Amino acid sequence: MRLLHNKAWDRASGAWPRLFKKGEKRNRDVDRVQNIRLRAVDLDDHPFIVASQADFEALKESLAVVGLLNPPWLRAKGDGRWQVVAGLKRLRAAVSLGWESVPAASLPADTPDRRCLLISLHDNAFSRRFTLSEQVFWAGKLSCYFPVSKIAEDFLPLLGLPPSLKFLQRLLSAGTLEDPWHLLLAQERLALTAAARLALWQASDRAAALPYFQTLPLSQSKQEELLDWLELLARREGASVAEILSRPELAAFLEDHAKNSQEKAENIRCRLKAWVFPRLVAAQAAFDQGLARLGLKQHPRLRLSPPPAFEGPDFHLEIRFRDAQELQNLLQHLLHLAKEKDFSELTSP
Repeated sequence: MRLLHNKAWDRASGAWPRLFKKGEKRNRDVDRVQNIRLRAVDLDDHPFIVASQADFEALKESLAVVGLLNPPWLRAKGDGRWQVVAGLKRLRAAVSLGWESVPAASLPADTPDRRCLLISLHDNAFSRRFTLSEQVFWAGKLSCYFPVSKIAEDFLPLLGLPPSLKFLQRLLSAGTLEDPWHLLLAQERLALTAAARLALWQASDRAAALPYFQTLPLSQSKQEELLDWLELLARREGASVAEILSRPELAAFLEDHAKNSQEKAENIRCRLKAWVFPRLVAAQAAFDQGLARLGLKQHPRLRLSPPPAFEGPDFHLEIRFRDAQELQNLLQHLLHLAKEKDFSELTSP
């Protein structure tokens, strides 16, 4: 039985990379399917696979009902044991079911790592969507064997990504992060753009930022905003990011057990914003106080907003009403407020 590599596959794959280098001699024993005893398989040795903690109950049910439809790939280790090249979840599910052996495509011990890597990639490419953590893993592995231009053009589409050198560079940068950051990538709690920027930071700055990313529920835009503000403060004050993040005010917000994660994130964001934009925050606070004095702070039908960033002459007034009578009453109320000194001060340049 021949798997994965044949002439028809080559024609269908078009520009996709071949599993063998040009002129590389193919071993006759490669791709031979045989029954392998599971206790001879080293499930902890899988250098070409990203280990996942995802539940495989559905896979177990499938194996129990119809058996193993797609054999895993194993490479001999030379000591009578086998290294996992592809199909780690299938093997773990088989062990969980109590199977003693499985049919597997066996590769000799001298099979090049490059070939094993491509087998594993193609084994996964058409069966499911790659996670960001896996995309980072594959980009790093492929960079050991191929130039970046080829990876971007030929391999990124296999990973479900655009053939972009810029995108590839972000993946490669993210791959240099420490293990806790890779866990956040796997949990889909760290955006690729943020990961690539963090890779440029000093290790001490990343270490200081890690608890914030681990604790706070930050969307991609909020992650970018946090990094922007921290970098701006560091440049402005001639301090390190670690020094800013270690300030007692921020640490107190982060460790406040009386607040949930959303409240912690908002408190930290507000404090950072006050440091980054002190005049803007002060102007907003004064405006809010003026609204409160006029009874407009939480008015159910009227909403007065300042010019964007308090730059420009135009205020914005929103009126909600049900009928002509309510509108007339609201307009009369506004005319009364417009004569107040507090209103004039609130809307003065």
